[in-house]
Amino acid sequence: MKEQERGLSIRNILVALDASVHSAAAVQAAVALATRFRAEVTGLFVEDINLIRMSEFPFARELDLFTSTLQRIERDQIERQLRAQAHRMRQMLASSAEKAGVSWQFRVVRGSVASQVMTAASEADLVIMGKLGRSLHRHMGSTAQFIVSRGQGLMLVLQHGYRLDVPVSVFHDGTPLAEKALEASIHLVKIKDGQLTVFILAPQKESAQEIQSAAMERLKSHELASNFRLVIQPTLAKIKHLIRLEGGGPVVIPCDSGDFQGEQLCRLVDEIPNPILLVR
Repeated sequence: MKEQERGLSIRNILVALDASVHSAAAVQAAVALATRFRAEVTGLFVEDINLIRMSEFPFARELDLFTSTLQRIERDQIERQLRAQAHRMRQMLASSAEKAGVSWQFRVVRGSVASQVMTAASEADLVIMGKLGRSLHRHMGSTAQFIVSRGQGLMLVLQHGYRLDVPVSVFHDGTPLAEKALEASIHLVKIKDGQLTVFILAPQKESAQEIQSAAMERLKSHELASNFRLVIQPTLAKIKHLIRLEGGGPVVIPCDSGDFQGEQLCRLVDEIPNPILLVR
């Protein structure tokens, strides 16, 4: 994904849509951010090839929720359902984008959901997707988990019922990527004109204070309501606790430390309901 040398540049926003309730939150966030950055939104709906192939097995059945009976899954039926879902997603994106005066486009592709989203993400500055997908359980979907662990650049993960509201929280450990995360958090705060909380992560108090001084200088020109909290020798448990104390606002995470990579990062995203912006 791309970034200009000066400041944070977002011109192309990809929003992955799957007909779940979380897609509505993703569209709302995409349009809000596109308005802020004067960006174009691309809606992507993937016809899951694995779901289509499943209909070819003679034992494939689905449960009818009205009759509580098992019925055979037919390929043409699945394809009709996918087309209908794509049409609804297109209408939802069109309505939100046109109301806000945002440029948009919509694409339908067929293939593995994770790989198709990853391919499209390589041409975007920001990827937005729902966390839970269409399954009934309340843990992060397999597609979101794959992209969270292997994606690059900016990625916003959303859960139904949580919006890009305030306050905004950002974790800062003094690295260049943390500076990029701070810049992104400034934009999120300005969408709602709210408060920014900066969590300074450091192994000792002295280095934390140095990072805080530099961040305070960086925020001066923006005239934001902000506060700082020093987190000495941070752990994943401590980080999750701090996020919960801040409420349901967005959390911006620079993914270059041990706590914000791989399995640890997936656990954090899975267990925190807040919108999470991953910066890589």
